[in-house]
Amino acid sequence: MAGVRFENNVSPEEINEFVRNLPSSQKDSLFEVVSLLHKEGLITLYDGDSITIDRNMEEYMVPNNGDGH
Repeated sequence: MAGVRFENNVSPEEINEFVRNLPSSQKDSLFEVVSLLHKEGLITLYDGDSITIDRNMEEYMVPNNGDGH
């Protein structure tokens, strides 16, 4: 879920309180926490706005052209 864009629908304090009150078993996965925040309407996720690379490292990346080199 790295790089998924979202917007808070409530204050950061409300989000923190919600997460603090989750059972430990639901806090094991960032994906699960984000999914719960979204399901409860505390955040809005934006589809198609995800990225799995660090923009600060882009200049060092080598394209993968599939030739195995």
